[in-house]
Amino acid sequence: PTMKLSLMKTGGLLGITTACLLAMRLPAAAQGPVDALKKRITTEETPKLPTPEKPDAVRARIDQWYQEARDTLAKLDAPAAASTLPEGISATELDDRRRGLEGVILISAQWLKNMDSAEGFRKASEASKAEANSWSGFKETPPYSILMIDELLNERDTIQARIASCDASLANYERLQNTVIGETKAAEDTVRAQITEVQKADDSKIGAAKWRLEAAREKSRQLAARSGLFKSNGDRLRERISAAKADLVLVERKVKVATANFHFSDEDFSKLEKIAEERIRVIQKEADGVAKRFKAAKIPRDQAQAALDAATNSTQESKIPADLDLAKFRLEVTQGRLDALQSISEWLEGLPQLEKITLDAYQNRRAFLNASRPQEGKEALEALGKLLDRIQAWENVLDTEISISESDLGRLESRAAAITMEDPRFGLFSEQRATKSEKLTMIQRASDAVSAQRKLIKRWIEEYSPKTDQLSFLERVSSVTKKAGELLKKIWAFEVMSFDDSIIVDGETIPGKIPITLGMLLRALLFFAISYWICSRIILRIHRSLVAHGHLAEAQAKTLGNWVMIVIGVFLAIGTLSFLKIPLTVFAFFGGALAIGLGFGTQTLIKNFISGIIVLAERKVRVGDILDVDGIVGTVVEINTRSSVIRSADEVETMIPNSLFLENRVTNWTLSSSRMRRSLRVGVRYGTSPQEVIDLLTESASRHGLILKDPQPFAVFEDFGENALMFSLYFWLELKASTNAMIVTSDLRLMIDKRFSEMNIGFPFPQRDMHLLTDKPLQIEWTGQATDAANSGDR
Repeated sequence: PTMKLSLMKTGGLLGITTACLLAMRLPAAAQGPVDALKKRITTEETPKLPTPEKPDAVRARIDQWYQEARDTLAKLDAPAAASTLPEGISATELDDRRRGLEGVILISAQWLKNMDSAEGFRKASEASKAEANSWSGFKETPPYSILMIDELLNERDTIQARIASCDASLANYERLQNTVIGETKAAEDTVRAQITEVQKADDSKIGAAKWRLEAAREKSRQLAARSGLFKSNGDRLRERISAAKADLVLVERKVKVATANFHFSDEDFSKLEKIAEERIRVIQKEADGVAKRFKAAKIPRDQAQAALDAATNSTQESKIPADLDLAKFRLEVTQGRLDALQSISEWLEGLPQLEKITLDAYQNRRAFLNASRPQEGKEALEALGKLLDRIQAWENVLDTEISISESDLGRLESRAAAITMEDPRFGLFSEQRATKSEKLTMIQRASDAVSAQRKLIKRWIEEYSPKTDQLSFLERVSSVTKKAGELLKKIWAFEVMSFDDSIIVDGETIPGKIPITLGMLLRALLFFAISYWICSRIILRIHRSLVAHGHLAEAQAKTLGNWVMIVIGVFLAIGTLSFLKIPLTVFAFFGGALAIGLGFGTQTLIKNFISGIIVLAERKVRVGDILDVDGIVGTVVEINTRSSVIRSADEVETMIPNSLFLENRVTNWTLSSSRMRRSLRVGVRYGTSPQEVIDLLTESASRHGLILKDPQPFAVFEDFGENALMFSLYFWLELKASTNAMIVTSDLRLMIDKRFSEMNIGFPFPQRDMHLLTDKPLQIEWTGQATDAANSGDR
């Protein structure tokens, strides 16, 4: 509404401005209508915001919705309701409308309860504010007991937790309300569509259309009621937060007054000891009761065992498998009862230890407050820290037990969902569920006690630990260094994983677990890196020595060194794990991930790796060979684990995956021989002696120093060409780095040209025959520049 009002005000101002501009620009004859427009705009009343609905009106509307929904639902639930439905209304639509009405009834009732609850919190907030304003101090005289301060601090923590929880719930309800608003708009669109259907319906369908219109209105009302319910929940939470904040203000005032003058007297500690003794007596009495129940539970367990043995050993035909299964399940339930009671008894035995830890914590707290020297206070604070570590260990164990118990109970609920009351196992399932619930309740009770004690000790440590701004520079540096050292120790001792292990003592196998910490992994990586670096330096020296003495070529030695380092790396990895006493089974949990990675992520890498091994083993491709792979021609300079490098004649290096050597057609020009035959074609004019040409070509090839003498070069009379006699010269070259076939071929052409000139052998020109037709006059067509010249008169 505020946004709407602002926009309307802005529109009014824009209208006035527009009217004034029009008045200045229009002629005098047109000023009359403009003045009337200005008067109407300036005298128009500002729209008022809608007044919020009063609570009584809201209640009346909710009561009306509630009563109408109940009356309509009663009519739909009548025995003859189904027979009186309009034609075209299905049973599914009837069920949907019933559910919608039931939702309106439930939501309306809850809405009214929320309004009452919000009113109660509002009154509580006003009372708390009044109490906070009127509070003038404690009735007791200072110094105040530290136990009273602890009680006030616990109350403060509880209020703060309540406020945080309400804030989170309030944000959730606001999100839900925004969602329902969108659904409500869609429902209103449905209502408008149904109204249109009623207007268009003929007499035979008017009843069904009206029925659907009422159902759509009820659906829209249900969504509106849900939106109102979420809003009422928000109002209730706001009032509750307001009341809690008022209580928090009062508690903060009390804490401030009490902490200004307090003491921890012997009387306070005696009171704590008395409270602990009373709790221990109550726990011991409860433990005695559990022990009696444990003894009594052995009887049905023994009976169930006997019944199972009898059913197993019986050979009567009347015994059916169902009886045997029932006997097994009864034994399972009775044994579970014993196990649960045993667990409850153990946790009850642990609660007195917690009470003793609590007394020790208070004793250390008292020592800190009464310390005469800083060292005594520091020792007391460290003792509190050790107690906190013990309690946190307890809490971790309890959290694990709660998770296991909740999982067992959930699995049991899933099994019990398929059991009917007629099933003979129904009573056993109920007993088993009660047993596990009792065990879970006991563990949660112990967890709550441990959690409360942990929060208490943690608060003391935070309160008594020296603040950073109160320390000297050296103390700050020492504190930061200590914290950094502790953090590094925790990181170093962080358990990454663990593996099962066992030892044999006097013939008995004792299982256990060996943790793998982050420090162990870092030591392993450091050991591997240093060893690998040393081995790489040794291999490099060997590589240089082999190349210097001519035993291996540079490229071959490099390739061999790479593969040797891979083998060394594998053995170093295994040796590193053995040195640190880490078995290879530690990495078994990587099996699934490695299988997926090998199958999908690294298939190309592994394929090229294995192809490289095959290429080296077959030696069909070697360093220095000249290859033609996938249209790339060049010399192999490296054969690596994943790919090989080919250098073309243009000094361009191309990395070829090793798999291409096995999957594609590869031409190795130097596989078994480094000789390669090349050819040169030449044409001479007609009338030249062919034998003379052949002799000249063969002579020229024989005179070139890079052309092999064995096999000898030869020339052939290849063909009678269109314009010349065609000859081909064939010769062989040794493929090596110093031989360039293009230069040799160029040299031969120069030599042949020279010899042909000496022997007056000419090269032919292309010959064309032109035929003129004389039956028609000659016509010349001018194009391009010739046409432009003709047009300009230049003939």
